Amino acid sequence: MINRVAGVFARRGYNIESLAVGLNIDKAIFTVVVIASDGDCAKLIKQINKLAKVRKVENVTDKMCVERGLMLMKVEAKPEQRTELAELAKIFRASIVDSSPTSLTMSTVGDPGKNRAFQQACLKFGILEVARTGKLALKREPVFSESRRRRVKLMEAMKEARAAVAGLRGNSGSEKEELIASRIVRAVANMGEGGDGELNIGDTYAAMEDGDGSGVWDVPVLNAQYQGAGESGGVDMSDGIPKMDPNAKYTPHTISIVVMNKPGVLDVVTGVFARRGYNVQSLGVGPERTFDISRISTVVPGTFDDITKLLRQLLKVPYVISAEDISRTPFVERELMLIKVVCPRQMRGELVDLCNIFRCKVADVSEDTVTIEVTGKVSKIGAIQSLLEPYGILEVARSGRVALPRDSGVDSKLLAAIEDEGDLEFE
Repeated sequence: MINRVAGVFARRGYNIESLAVGLNIDKAIFTVVVIASDGDCAKLIKQINKLAKVRKVENVTDKMCVERGLMLMKVEAKPEQRTELAELAKIFRASIVDSSPTSLTMSTVGDPGKNRAFQQACLKFGILEVARTGKLALKREPVFSESRRRRVKLMEAMKEARAAVAGLRGNSGSEKEELIASRIVRAVANMGEGGDGELNIGDTYAAMEDGDGSGVWDVPVLNAQYQGAGESGGVDMSDGIPKMDPNAKYTPHTISIVVMNKPGVLDVVTGVFARRGYNVQSLGVGPERTFDISRISTVVPGTFDDITKLLRQLLKVPYVISAEDISRTPFVERELMLIKVVCPRQMRGELVDLCNIFRCKVADVSEDTVTIEVTGKVSKIGAIQSLLEPYGILEVARSGRVALPRDSGVDSKLLAAIEDEGDLEFE
């Protein structure tokens, strides 16, 4: 799907400035930034709407939106410069996510202007690596909106349908109940019906099919602990902590690709994945230290041998500078999500308390909705999204994961697996 969307822009000679793709249970949301005239943009939207599985395409350039972007930046840090860098991070509300004797890795979230200003302020220290997501945008809600009122009523009907289905089956919370309730509400609301009368609830992959076949499509993208099924038929849980099995059939791999910023390069890179049948679970594209170079961060399920062959093929693509699988080394990864939920006035305090627990931010408020900005690991993103479902989720935009290797060499997964501090040896 990513390859087909990128191909629409490549075939017409447009260079994608940034791209963010995040998967949810039954859909993928693309946020694309491209330089074009209003007329050309209308033609692009018309062509993308012709693609299979595309539900809606909208140009939100001239509309009031909540715009956010996530950036990971690794900066040279001498001992005498660390205090100044820490103060600079406080000014831009950035967080230090990794520290080594020679460098600091910082994470910042904000509009593109803020991230660019933070990068400019750190130039004098020396920037080693930059990984950023594409720009996310959700429309700000007006004071009163008839369409929003209908959506809020639909979410309330969804809650009642879930409760009714759970009562009939006597087992609440299963995926089948969620699917049945969704179909009931969509059928009543006349939503999502195809030309043949069937309900099209999936955009990129079948999340709840009954088939017995297994493959890359069955890797649960929202489960951060999933490491694939090895020869033993499951994940190694000998000490209660899931581990990556080298013999696993499919495991998620985080791949970092540095390319020259040329029109069509994204289409060529994603074509390498598509021709080999790999399902890209997340994708983030943004400029690196300079605007003539971009970094593509992507997560792809596969075996270790297959990913090694895939990297060899990527290095043969024109304009590709480097490609590496950083999953085998300690790395820091982050993801950004903007989520709009139903929230009446009497529930705002409860929702703000929930945001404080997860260190989230309220980005926009209307009469009966709240837009929340969430940054963190995939497990944190999935956890808060699950907790917000009872309120009623109206819109979700996810950036996909971006990652940089840890210069400190600290492997958080390994430290979590050590139960006894006596196992650590200090010299």
